[in-house]
Amino acid sequence: MAGESDEPDEAAARLETALERIAVAAERRLSEPAPVATQPVESPADASAGVIESQTTMEIAARLDGLIERLRGALAVRPG
Repeated sequence: MAGESDEPDEAAARLETALERIAVAAERRLSEPAPVATQPVESPADASAGVIESQTTMEIAARLDGLIERLRGALAVRPG
């Protein structure tokens, strides 16, 4: 991003802030009560809404795992 430092400490602080926002948003989604169905589910799309949200959560988790693994690898291979 323009104007941001590439210093490791500053980048780590930005990463920590971003991860904290992701965690707060995920916790908020989990704490929200599930909508109560007032009518029977009539379409497969309605029935699969929860599955899609779960898949999205799993995809985000997988992306974060990959990024964290890359970061760990980069930090482990420090010359010097």
